[in-house]
Amino acid sequence: MNPITMKYSITIFVIIALSYFYYSFSYYPLLNSDDALSVLMAHYYQFPKDLYCWGQDRGGTLIPMLSQFFIQVFGSSALTAVSLSSYLILIIGFLSLSSLIQSNYYKLIFAIFWFLPFQRFIDLLRFPIGVEYSLLGLAIFLFYKLERIDPLQKFSKHALVVAIIVILTLAVWVSDLAMVSILVLMGILFLFHCIKKNSIVVNRMTWVYSIIGIIICFTFITYAKSLAIIKTKNYLSINGLNEIEQSLQIIRDAFWTCLTFNSKETIVNSYIYLVIFFIIYFSYFIFNKKAIKELASNKWISFFAADTVAIFITFLLSSWVLANGMGRWYFVASYISLSLTIILALDLLEKRFNLKYLRIGILLIALVGALSPIYTMKYVRPKTLRPMAEVVGELKQLGEIGLIAEYWNSYINSCPDPELIVASPHDQLGSRNQAIVDKLFTRKNIYVIKDMWLEEFPDTLHQYGHTLVKVGDQFKLAGSDLCKYEKVK
Repeated sequence: MNPITMKYSITIFVIIALSYFYYSFSYYPLLNSDDALSVLMAHYYQFPKDLYCWGQDRGGTLIPMLSQFFIQVFGSSALTAVSLSSYLILIIGFLSLSSLIQSNYYKLIFAIFWFLPFQRFIDLLRFPIGVEYSLLGLAIFLFYKLERIDPLQKFSKHALVVAIIVILTLAVWVSDLAMVSILVLMGILFLFHCIKKNSIVVNRMTWVYSIIGIIICFTFITYAKSLAIIKTKNYLSINGLNEIEQSLQIIRDAFWTCLTFNSKETIVNSYIYLVIFFIIYFSYFIFNKKAIKELASNKWISFFAADTVAIFITFLLSSWVLANGMGRWYFVASYISLSLTIILALDLLEKRFNLKYLRIGILLIALVGALSPIYTMKYVRPKTLRPMAEVVGELKQLGEIGLIAEYWNSYINSCPDPELIVASPHDQLGSRNQAIVDKLFTRKNIYVIKDMWLEEFPDTLHQYGHTLVKVGDQFKLAGSDLCKYEKVK
């Protein structure tokens, strides 16, 4: 290995290590009950019952499934297993997508964007969209290999196509949003095929495998969703003009908060301005150099640019996204595609033009973005870099307990040791898994957390058909106000 390659490899390793020890499930200071569901599902995983997250009809459980390897073979805790499984998929996604980039410099830039993302898109590292794009990246890598394989290697060709079908099916299972990106990908590949061959005719093998892929994907997803107990309402509903206007207003308000520095996150606000100035200069550069045609002739740049637009339009049209307040975690998809569009464009243009200012600009954006989550956690929320799993781990000193709380103070407390601490939201919110509730009420020691739920601890509580009587005084532990209760027989 030559010195340059070694330096590149070491730098990539350091970036991944920093990401893991700040943002993985085991170490993230802002880990919450939504994140905890993946950990608990890994601990209690049942196939095929748990193909989707505990009775839901969305959010495929690939990470909890993969975590079984670390749990069963190495005896890892569910928390560690989920952390390792997530980063294994993210690393595969990075290696696959970075294979489209020629320059090590831009591969490093992409590594920062991917593993040390901007604060608003930090959920890339734990939410399904990051896993979805990792799988999509792997499929793209195989498409790239398929185009360059010797036509005489028929077995290898068929094996690659089958692998692509399986991987894209997994991507749709993980996140239904993948269907949009897959349609865009197929459209771009077909368009470039037509341009190259000067014909809209495709060979029989392509048609056969396309039909087989659709059948396999539809059958598997339909089966997985048939196991769901909870059918999500308005999941596929489309917004009208008024709703689209509301969606745009939410986005505008979020941007305006940063542009006017009304957010306390100085680095986040600065990042937004850097991106705006960079995109303006980047756009001026490519139009001034008349490079737009050259960029459009690259299928992967075209795909990620089209995907950026298609995903954004999808979010504007989605009633489900609007109902969830246009949550920034959805826009992780746009962040990934737009980042790759720009990085691939710079990588391509560097062969012809002097990109000194653009090279410096993209590096500055990457570094400021990488610092933004640390700044926010240290100085805004939660004002500490201490892992949340370590904070709630203080509850382990209480021994084997049951715990009832508001949703955001429930499942998160089970993360360090789901066998020792069995937690559930209170019955007004309902539990994601009745088996956990049943297990909770077998515990001799039951505690209640009042934060975000109760004004004070009542003498008597009725939960899930059980009567609980207050025992002793309230106390503070693991950042929460607790009180012990005893179940009335």
